[in-house]
Amino acid sequence: MKKDDFMAVFRSSFPDGETWRNWFFATEPVKDENIYLSYDGTRAASALLMQPYRFLYEDTVLDTGYISCVATLPESRSKGLSRANLCNALRDARAKGYSMTELIPAEDHLYYFYSREGFATVFYVDRERYTSLHNFPEGRGTLVEPCYTLFHDLEADAGCGIMHSEEDYARVLEDMRLDGGDIVLAATDEDGHSAMLFATDTTAGEVLVKCLIGKSKYARRTLLCELRRRVGERVITVLRPPVSGDKALMQPYGMMRIVNPEIILGVLAARHQSLHMNIRLTDPLLEENSGLYEIAGGWCMKKDSAVTVAKIDLEISVDTLAAIVFGSHEMGEIFNIPSRRPYMALMLD
Repeated sequence: MKKDDFMAVFRSSFPDGETWRNWFFATEPVKDENIYLSYDGTRAASALLMQPYRFLYEDTVLDTGYISCVATLPESRSKGLSRANLCNALRDARAKGYSMTELIPAEDHLYYFYSREGFATVFYVDRERYTSLHNFPEGRGTLVEPCYTLFHDLEADAGCGIMHSEEDYARVLEDMRLDGGDIVLAATDEDGHSAMLFATDTTAGEVLVKCLIGKSKYARRTLLCELRRRVGERVITVLRPPVSGDKALMQPYGMMRIVNPEIILGVLAARHQSLHMNIRLTDPLLEENSGLYEIAGGWCMKKDSAVTVAKIDLEISVDTLAAIVFGSHEMGEIFNIPSRRPYMALMLD
């Protein structure tokens, strides 16, 4: 019943793509326990889905929740129903032991909506556009059979971000097929370093590379060269981790909301045992997160916010904490905190 209500609300906001919708709601992650509903009278009027994922941070794999399928019946909007769902999901995420939640705003104006609830924009992509003049002749590598094991190793090698399970990987491939294109390629360079590419068609007749992952320039170029051979002169747009160094290419992609700062700061402290600082944190929505966090000797200890210490190194909100910890290296240097940009791709939303 709960799933039926969810489908009805979702269909009202996203009436197109019935084939994809029917497939998506039949997949394993769409369970009653992951669905959140708000009611307008006796009718379910707003919904969202929070799917469990794993997140790699400082060589530690953490539990996290990915929020998607946020929808409200047109006649029930502007009543706070979507916010109520979101707040309930965030409280549950903390109770389940998740360290954070992530989402990809469906429209640009929603970045502001989510920022009011403690989300920070920390996921970025480099968007590169190639015309028929780009043939990638410098590609030097060997095409290999794409598989989940290789993809898992590449996500781990990226060092920070969402990790897909083997079941997630299978769903990604089916999702791409339903989108009208499912080009998945892998390559290895002369030194044994690999890369993978996931491409699909767009409604404009172009080709979108939804993920190009791998640190080997030669393996990546080999994949783009093969993609060009397959799609002819069509325009190719590539979304990949922001590693180019050209900030002009970076575009916002997704947001993060820390729901348990003690987990995040504990992992940070264990990894950087020389780190010693006091952080006074405020979280108006999840008040149990507010307080003083002492980092020293490889540990993080949360204390009551009324505790007096000799020095407060940072006095920040929960969204600012995410922006610093998961920001650029330059951002971390300003606040004396090791920072690392995370990566997220191929999410079902």
